[in-house]
Amino acid sequence: MEGNLSEKKMNRNRRSKILIGGIIIFLSSCGNNNQELQVKPTAIPTADSEKQKFEGLSSEFLGNYHGIQPSYFIKNQYGDDMVINGNKVSVPSIDFKFLLKENNVVSLQQINLEDNSRVYYDGTIKIISEDVKSSKIECSLSDGQSSRPSYTLVINKGDKTGICIGDDEPQFSVERIK
Repeated sequence: MEGNLSEKKMNRNRRSKILIGGIIIFLSSCGNNNQELQVKPTAIPTADSEKQKFEGLSSEFLGNYHGIQPSYFIKNQYGDDMVINGNKVSVPSIDFKFLLKENNVVSLQQINLEDNSRVYYDGTIKIISEDVKSSKIECSLSDGQSSRPSYTLVINKGDKTGICIGDDEPQFSVERIK
């Protein structure tokens, strides 16, 4: 009989623990989430805002952006000019033409202004940040082989001018071409 009593107590304890666990889970899922309870103003979607939401970049920013990066010397890991065989390693001035397209697509044409050689890249756009004055856009590109540069365009909303920022490269001005 004593074995029966202890078995009943264990079953009762087990059921109590399961019940308490279920109550805790239920209460935590019904917790007071202030974000859900706050009244938020409802924005009326416009055709442009819906297009931007699904396609990324607003149509007003689509198009060609042109800029010329000045020549520069490559820096080593310490920030000093890289020297090979007693000569600083220079990069010639490059003509950049970004083509921002729908569906977060970007193309880039680079023209070496020293020898007129051209390199073409395709890639994607990602909006990093946006405020009332400007949009900051990351362009992740590839030449289809081993080169995968990334550039950040900061474009002023008013006049569609801005700057292009690359990794370990000098930044330069860009402007939208009509």
